[in-house]
Amino acid sequence: MLIFNTTYLVSDKVHGIWLKWIREQHIPFMLDSTYFSKPQVARVITSDKQEGTSFSVQFHVLDLQTLKRWNKEYSLLFQENCSRQFGTEVIFFTTVLELVD
Repeated sequence: MLIFNTTYLVSDKVHGIWLKWIREQHIPFMLDSTYFSKPQVARVITSDKQEGTSFSVQFHVLDLQTLKRWNKEYSLLFQENCSRQFGTEVIFFTTVLELVD
């Protein structure tokens, strides 16, 4: 089992709108693809001075092959959705985490 993590830096100007978008549009979009489960949204706690707030949005995914299929089918749409909605007010990067017993 893997965790597909996207870390966002969200400007204070769009903070509320972004949270609503994550909950009402992005999470349902990801779950509707049927590749992901167990969504989580967390604020990143940091002592570093930054403009805006960082968030981690995570989903469980079965394996790398499943994630590659999702990337092929949906990743461009995911990127376009965020960019169209928020432009440069939200920047993000993704990481893949492996659960260790």
